[in-house]
Amino acid sequence: MHELSLADGMLKTVLEAAQKEKAKKIKSIKLEMGEILLVNSEQLTFCFDVISKGTIAEDAKLDITFLKPRVHCNKCNKEFNISSDKDFPILSMICECGSNDVTILSGREFNIKSIKIEED
Repeated sequence: MHELSLADGMLKTVLEAAQKEKAKKIKSIKLEMGEILLVNSEQLTFCFDVISKGTIAEDAKLDITFLKPRVHCNKCNKEFNISSDKDFPILSMICECGSNDVTILSGREFNIKSIKIEED
């Protein structure tokens, strides 16, 4: 369950940022996550809720946006989106030309875009 390690890293980052801003409460966190990470948003939220108890991030709302995977074919130079209808989109990274020699351009991100805080 890599959601726990992601939640832990996210919590440390937002607490550090909130401390710099002298926040007394973190109200919400806006995230962008690539679909290739295969993160279960419900599990991530659960893990975050558990590990944030007793901190200023307790009860913070996670606002998660998933980013579609995009790849570049190194054989024909075409860029295309991966179908995320499948459980493992990484398995469908084959270009129309038949090549699986591709470079992932996006879809592996885990970005904290913003933090809404309550200041002193």
